[in-house]
Amino acid sequence: MTDAQDPDHLLPLDVVSIGHRLVVPDLHRPVAAVVEEGTVVRWLTWPTAPLPARAVEEAAAWPTGEGVWVVYSSDGIDEVTRTAVHLDPDRVGAAVDLGDRRVVAAEAGGLWLADPRDASTWMAGTTIDDDEDLAALVDSDLQWAEADPFWPDPAAWTEPDDDEDDADDAPWPDDDLEAGADHDPDDDGTRVMTAYQWSIGFGDTEDDSADGDGAADAAEPPGPPSPTPPTELVRVAPDGTRTTIAVDHLVEDVRVEGDRMTLRFHRTGPDLVPRASGARDVVYRPREVVVDVSGGLPVTIDTDALDSVPVEDPVEWDAEATDAEWERSVEEREARRAPWIERIDLTGVDGTRWPRWDADTVGRARSVARLVEEFAHLADPVIVWSRGVDGPRRARSDYREVLVEVEGDWPATEVVVSFEHTAVPFLRLRRRYRVFDDTGRPVDHGYVTVYLEEEIATGHIPPRSTAVDGVLDI
Repeated sequence: MTDAQDPDHLLPLDVVSIGHRLVVPDLHRPVAAVVEEGTVVRWLTWPTAPLPARAVEEAAAWPTGEGVWVVYSSDGIDEVTRTAVHLDPDRVGAAVDLGDRRVVAAEAGGLWLADPRDASTWMAGTTIDDDEDLAALVDSDLQWAEADPFWPDPAAWTEPDDDEDDADDAPWPDDDLEAGADHDPDDDGTRVMTAYQWSIGFGDTEDDSADGDGAADAAEPPGPPSPTPPTELVRVAPDGTRTTIAVDHLVEDVRVEGDRMTLRFHRTGPDLVPRASGARDVVYRPREVVVDVSGGLPVTIDTDALDSVPVEDPVEWDAEATDAEWERSVEEREARRAPWIERIDLTGVDGTRWPRWDADTVGRARSVARLVEEFAHLADPVIVWSRGVDGPRRARSDYREVLVEVEGDWPATEVVVSFEHTAVPFLRLRRRYRVFDDTGRPVDHGYVTVYLEEEIATGHIPPRSTAVDGVLDI
């Protein structure tokens, strides 16, 4: 977590209307302005509130009508942690550790937390973990795959013109896999990823007709989805009081209106419904049940014993519609924030900075070593499978001459990785990664080498003309 670029002004996370007043929490810092008729009438600060143990990746505002919960999240690969602070126009309320619980709703009674897993965890079909088999292949004596020179012949190579617009529009590696795309019949189908590589063959397959002939009929049915297990639903009240409800299935959403509590839940994971083309649609089938809470919140809810109804007719998951809805929500939030950017002066306001989290020396060293290790094997050979070739082969990495260095004192420690890459001839590439945020918490760099490879492969790096002494900082 870092401070806003302008340390003297509040940078709004969101703007929440509560009666005739507005609560405007800062995006990065533990401070909110209470605004009445365009004037700041009160400051709310919470510098001693808990934060996740790792660097905060996201802060979100959950309005309740009477206040707002500010939820801080660190959603790493190995660990997910969240904390929350309740604000109303008059005071700072509960400041609580949520653990890995997923926030599903907020209302006047409190913040609702559910199982951290999504219903897709219980989707139809089985996924086989091949990590151990792949690791064994890396150490085996495989035949080397043929490869072109790492870089082209300097005498025959022409330096490309810098064109940032072209770089921004460069296709992602699997853009040509979209349905209906034309493919080069001579394409060997190889698609690459860092560490392990495999191939996807095109052509030489039966035409998938509308009446179901072809791959769809030959594919093994995935079987039914698994039932979701019992789980706990937790409500954290504005004063920090927790109420736990045992539910027999995975809960996705909660609404409390008067004496009625409506739960949206999943009895099972989603179905995989085959198309004629051979692809499968992921179809969720959520249901809703209404529970009488006139006597208070129940201790248990058995949805199987209650009348429930489908939320809607089952439909396939629509990625475009989901993305569009998310973009609309972002645009609405930005419209709320825009009038308040650089308008609220923090000069002289106490308690607007998070204290530094001073981890022990061993913990700091472990965080640095973990990030260094991510890059230690970039230049190692990889394993490839290709159409028309019997068995896997060993292939040269797209990286060579990898150098990993550590610079700077805590918390400004950086891991600096530099290397040569087949996609950028005759230049050395270099990138810096902060290991900790400004509060001293370690930054989660999950899939860091995958993201690095994507940016290089798609040309989303600075133009060659910005290189200095043969080194391009990316």
